[in-house]
Order: sequence, then structure tokens, then C-alpha cells
Amino acid sequence: MQSLVVDINLPRDRYLTIYHTYVRQVRAIARDGQSVRFPISVLQPFVTTEGVHGTFLLRFDESNKFKGIEQL
Repeated sequence: MQSLVVDINLPRDRYLTIYHTYVRQVRAIARDGQSVRFPISVLQPFVTTEGVHGTFLLRFDESNKFKGIEQL
């Protein structure tokens, strides 16, 4: 299973803007330089009154389908 580490600094207002649009995806640059897109809904457990901030481990299967996220 492939995994990527990303640092996310998404203020509350920006999170809500993305969440309420039809796009519903976040694009981030992993620490290894790869660009990755994933559903914004996976960040919901990590939303605070300040937004989403932290370092996250994204896991994908062999077909590069998103499988999970955890905050590091």
C-alpha cells in the first residue's frame, strides 16, 4: 500500500468554501513533491474552529484509490 505525508494548513473559511462547492476535492503537495488530490470529506474528523492544520498520512491501495488518513 502506498502512502504519502502531507502538511495541511486550511483555514476554516477556505475549508467551508471548498466543502460547499461541487468540486469537493483538496489538492496538496506531499513532502516528497508529489501532487495528490483527495476528497475533502476525509478531513471532516480533523476540522476545528480554526480549520484543518497538521501533518497527515494518506494511504492508497495498489490502484491509487484512497484508503485512509491519519493525523501524525
